[in-house]
Amino acid sequence: MTAEKQICLGICVCQLVAILSGVSLLYLAVIVIIPSKDELGMGFHRTPIMCTTVEAKDIASGSKKLSCDWSTCGEWCLSKGSGKCMQIHVMVRNNGSKVNFRDCVDIADDNCSALDVNATQVWYCKKGQCKDLTGLYYCTKDDDNGCSNLTPAFICHSRKVERTPIKCTEEKCEERLNGVYSCKAGTCHHLKEIHKYWRDCERKCTKLEMRERNVVIFSRERLVATACSSMDSPDNNTLNTTANIEAVSSSQEWRDKKQVLLIFCSYVQKVTGKKTYDLLSEDCFNATLANVEDVRVLKDYLQLLQLHQNLGNRSDWVIPPEHTLRVMNNTQLRINSEGCVNTLRKECAAFFETHAHDGSDGMTPDRYPCYITDKSQEFVIGKFDPQLTTTILLVATILPGCLFILACSCLFICSKSVGVDDEGHLRLTLLQAGGAGASKEPVQFDELL
Repeated sequence: MTAEKQICLGICVCQLVAILSGVSLLYLAVIVIIPSKDELGMGFHRTPIMCTTVEAKDIASGSKKLSCDWSTCGEWCLSKGSGKCMQIHVMVRNNGSKVNFRDCVDIADDNCSALDVNATQVWYCKKGQCKDLTGLYYCTKDDDNGCSNLTPAFICHSRKVERTPIKCTEEKCEERLNGVYSCKAGTCHHLKEIHKYWRDCERKCTKLEMRERNVVIFSRERLVATACSSMDSPDNNTLNTTANIEAVSSSQEWRDKKQVLLIFCSYVQKVTGKKTYDLLSEDCFNATLANVEDVRVLKDYLQLLQLHQNLGNRSDWVIPPEHTLRVMNNTQLRINSEGCVNTLRKECAAFFETHAHDGSDGMTPDRYPCYITDKSQEFVIGKFDPQLTTTILLVATILPGCLFILACSCLFICSKSVGVDDEGHLRLTLLQAGGAGASKEPVQFDELL
């Protein structure tokens, strides 16, 4: 390759790098640099607290579409306002206690529901699939009006139903179904007062036999019953309940399995030993003691929950209930401060799977870590990693910025050191004031631009 071709290639490469790095800086400034800088500047607490979903709805679906002032998560920040507008409201609270159950035996660890609503078969009424619906169904007002079958999980005897039925044909239903319905051969009655309605239902659970057990843990849709020798609570929890847990642990009645500790914990981890195992539980609350005779006769999950609540209302809580930890009652949840992501990897869909369940179908609402800031109580965010955000911000700023400066510097040097001779060939003129075949006054490269 001749010197002239090398000069041309070098100039072209520098121009290409300058253009690409400049465009990258503009692009990254909008989707990475400014959002990352704003997120770090809002001062979100690095230690997460807990959020419970109280309402989740897509206001852009259905016949009455509302303006999308904000959304929990959008798949592309540059096109906000189009497509879905999912809004999730949460109750924000401090973290519960940590409780470790030691030397446990005879465990019954089951999903208390006979049905995973997210995995059940769905019938789409807009496609004419609801003409033969029979049983209990949870329907959403999405585009195809899908209805999930709840019959395998519940037996209900409620009479709080709408008198006027909605009939479904081979084409569609007379009205869009939205909520819980009791159907027979395609004729569906809407069940009113949904939260009261679930109290009239019997939850189909397996192995609700307490036997010689002194611990019952409610963990989302999981029910753990076991017999433990002792328990302890690290002295680092918000409720400061270490003394209460130690008092119960040293109680002879509890050790003799005459009393049962009923407790709710968001996370339960089983650690297996040689003959026994430990249960490490986090974010625990709503803990109270019950007599084993009262628990033994119960076969239904909802009755067990009701006993748990009644005991807490009548006596002192071993660990106070969830509402005592409340920080904010009804607050917006966003995946980040912008309420959108730019990864184009269906990140929002994955986020909604673990955050958008508000318990309207009778299942336990989603609980998860979230992050708050003292600068705003309008919203909380579900994802925050300051170290990763800082790293991405530095990479998005320094890498294209350095390439842009380097390329522009090289082009400037070329403009001062490359000229054109009388024959139209590029020549280096730096430190070459004269020479055979060179023009006395060479044309400078920058004069050609």
